[in-house]
Amino acid sequence: MNLSHAFFVKPAAHEVVETTVALSADQRPALVGTVLGPDSRPVEAALVTIYHADAPTSPIGALYTDELGRFTFGPLESGRLYHVKVFKRSDMIRTLEQGG
Repeated sequence: MNLSHAFFVKPAAHEVVETTVALSADQRPALVGTVLGPDSRPVEAALVTIYHADAPTSPIGALYTDELGRFTFGPLESGRLYHVKVFKRSDMIRTLEQGG
C-alpha cells in the first residue's frame, strides 16, 4: 500500500514552519529505483527520464539521482506502459565562460 499527503507552504522571511504530516492510503502507483554502475555502486547525478511508451519523444518527467543513486517518479497512471531512460556522462564537462 502506498501512503501519501500533499500540502503547500509559503514561509515568510526568518520564519520557521513546523508541521505534522499524517499519511493516508494512496492507490496510485509510483516508480522508485536505484541506479548502479558497472561496479555495482550507486551512481550520483545520473539523468533519469520517463516517457509514456506511446509518446517516446516527449518526457513527462526528468530528474537526477541523489548521492545514493536513488530516484522516484509518481504518481503514475495504473495500467499505463512507461519507458524509462537513464543517462550518465563519464567524461569531463567543460564550463564555458561568457565575456561581459
